[in-house]
Amino acid sequence: MNLKGGKIPGYLALALITLIAGLALGATYSLTEARIHEQALLASENARKSVFREADEFCEMAAEEGASVDWIYEAIKDGNGIGYVAQATVNGFAGPVEVIAGVDASGTLTGISVGGSGFKETAGLGEKTKHEAFTVQFAGKSAPLRVIKAGEASAEDTVDAVTAATVSSTAVTNGVNTISAYIEDIKGASIPEEGGDQ
Repeated sequence: MNLKGGKIPGYLALALITLIAGLALGATYSLTEARIHEQALLASENARKSVFREADEFCEMAAEEGASVDWIYEAIKDGNGIGYVAQATVNGFAGPVEVIAGVDASGTLTGISVGGSGFKETAGLGEKTKHEAFTVQFAGKSAPLRVIKAGEASAEDTVDAVTAATVSSTAVTNGVNTISAYIEDIKGASIPEEGGDQ
């Protein structure tokens, strides 16, 4: 290899640049990975708090394999369990929709949140299922719920569909019903049978 005149061959310069760039990218990833993970955890915690404001902490529970929910947490206040928060992913009009719902010990919904990284419902229509004007109507009700269109009679078990977005509205409601049913199942499984050991 001839290095007369202090010149570095082109292939060696290219190898050095590639090595330095790779090391720089690796270092940047290492520095930001923890922060990205921390931000994701904070976003999840805020989502749980937004649907179950009464809780002061959440304890993760193991969702059984093949469960209808993505994850589930017990809502805790002053050291006592007061309900649950879970997420279910459903199919909307344009793709997956993540629905998070809180359910208190009596089976009443405490709130819901709609969205997710893959949320692609139609702007100005199905996208409105993320808005408070739609989500607020779930709190205080008990599942199963059904969607009604404008002009239909409302009842304790109904939610009003977003205008021209019945598919998206129904998908969200199905997600809420799925979460509520799962929570009822795990609550029932934890209650001892009559005559059984206490």
